[in-house]
Amino acid sequence: MFEGLFEPTHLILILAIILIVFGAGKLPEVGGGLGKSIKEFRRGVREATDDPPVAESPTVAIPTVTAEAVSTCPNCGSRISDGAHFCSTCGNKLAA
Repeated sequence: MFEGLFEPTHLILILAIILIVFGAGKLPEVGGGLGKSIKEFRRGVREATDDPPVAESPTVAIPTVTAEAVSTCPNCGSRISDGAHFCSTCGNKLAA
């Protein structure tokens, strides 16, 4: 359908029609306006594809962990905390 649409003779005919419609005096203004609109379009596309500015996240309080006294299991020797009633490795019941 559009095969051979932009052959050199077609382009010359299109340019001649544009020259007749706008006139020789208005042609630089039309070209300048077209160039400015293309530049604005490109700038808008570039701004739209840039990453949006990252909003500062609210400060989050990090809970502090108190250090528990660590001991070892008498059965397997793995480390256990003082509040534990059973060893997490061997399952041995720990003395109170």
